[in-house]
Amino acid sequence: MEVPVCANNREELKLIETFLWVPGKGAPDIDLHLERMCKSAGTLKFKFEIKKIKDQVLKIRSENRLRCRLTLGLGGEINLKTATLNPNSKKWTLCFSDTILSSSDPWLLHKSSNRALYDAERAKLPNGIDELIYLNERSEVCEGTITNIFIKIAGQWLTPPLSSGCLPGVLRRKKIEEGSCKVGIITFSDLHGAEKIMVGNALRGEINAVLSS
Repeated sequence: MEVPVCANNREELKLIETFLWVPGKGAPDIDLHLERMCKSAGTLKFKFEIKKIKDQVLKIRSENRLRCRLTLGLGGEINLKTATLNPNSKKWTLCFSDTILSSSDPWLLHKSSNRALYDAERAKLPNGIDELIYLNERSEVCEGTITNIFIKIAGQWLTPPLSSGCLPGVLRRKKIEEGSCKVGIITFSDLHGAEKIMVGNALRGEINAVLSS
C-alpha cells in the first residue's frame, strides 16, 4: 500500500537506519537494514542507490563498537554519523505510555524522521525507567520508543504482529526467521502475566526487562 507523504513535510522527511558496527566485522546486519530502507524508499518514492550507501559504510573505521545512524533524503541524499556505543544496562525497567497508537497508522511500518512522539517521550523518561511501551486502540501491545518487545508465555516467546502497530525491526525479523520467536497478539494482561520479558533492537541486541511496579 502506498503511503501519501504530505507536501509540507516531504522535503524534510528522512528515512533512518540505526545499525551496529563492530571492529573486524563491520556492520553484521547491514543487508537487512538496507533491505528495509529500500522497501520504505519504494513505498514513499525516495531515490535509493544501494551501492552509494554501501560505499559509505565500507569507509567506517574505528577501534570501538559504533552506533551508526544512516539517513536517506527524498532525492537520495545520504548522511552517515557514527558514535561509540556504550554498553546496555543488564536489565531495563519498562512502563506504559499514556499515548495510544493507532494500529492502522502506516507510518509505524517505516523508520523515519516522522517520530516526534517517540523522541519527545524518550527525552522525558521518568527516573528509573528505561523504556516506554505503547498499546493500540484494542489494548494490544505494540512496541517501545526504540525497541521491539518479546514475551515468554507457556515456554514460547512471542512478539506482536505488524497489524498491532509496530516497526518491522531487524532483530525481530531475525528471531522470527530463526524460529526462536513466534508472532502473536499480546494483550496488556499477557504482558503482566509473562514468564519473561525482553526488549531489543539490532543495535543494542536483546535486553532483559521487567515492568515497573
